[in-house]
Amino acid sequence: MSWRTSIEAAIPIRNPDTHDSQKSIEEVNCADIAGSADKHSEEESSKLLEILADACRGLAITPTEVKAALAPEDIEDWRKGLLKGENFAAFAQVLVEQRQREGGERPDYYTFAATCKLCGPIWLWYAANLPGCPWCHNRGTGKPIPRPCNVCCGDCVHFNRHATHPHFGHCAQGQPEAIVGNWDTDRRYCERFLPSASIVRNSAYQIQMRSRPLVTRT
Repeated sequence: MSWRTSIEAAIPIRNPDTHDSQKSIEEVNCADIAGSADKHSEEESSKLLEILADACRGLAITPTEVKAALAPEDIEDWRKGLLKGENFAAFAQVLVEQRQREGGERPDYYTFAATCKLCGPIWLWYAANLPGCPWCHNRGTGKPIPRPCNVCCGDCVHFNRHATHPHFGHCAQGQPEAIVGNWDTDRRYCERFLPSASIVRNSAYQIQMRSRPLVTRT
């Protein structure tokens, strides 16, 4: 029902000269406008979810989850035709990879060993030595980081060196260790490893694995 039809339908109900008549007209108009807006919003939401369903095909994520991750300006850009299906497909892929990383899982195409100055040895889609990386979010939130190689306990910020022995120490992250602790030069696979300050300052700190093929670790 249009705004004009609402007024015409409401006028004969009561005396248009009274305050009640004016109030009745306003109430009908507001309700009709609100209903029309809700219907438009539902249709728009349904259309967007259809597009997102195509974008999510084959991915471990739902259209509703992708929609919830969109910012208001993303929705507005879509309304203007600035965002299309391929853009949403790329965004959905990014969300899936982000979820994998946050769960300590290596995305399938992260097949190169790389080095992050703050995270240590990491998996990435190309070999490099970087000042920061996609795994830095895991480092900042205390989540595991899968490794392409073993790491040295003594190089880790979590290694608490024993006060009475120059080489033994304990892991502050509670990783498996002997009763007396770990030897500082022990090399092991550890997803909780983070390079100590002295290692970060060492410009020579980089792993020599830049072109090595992927070694699957379970």
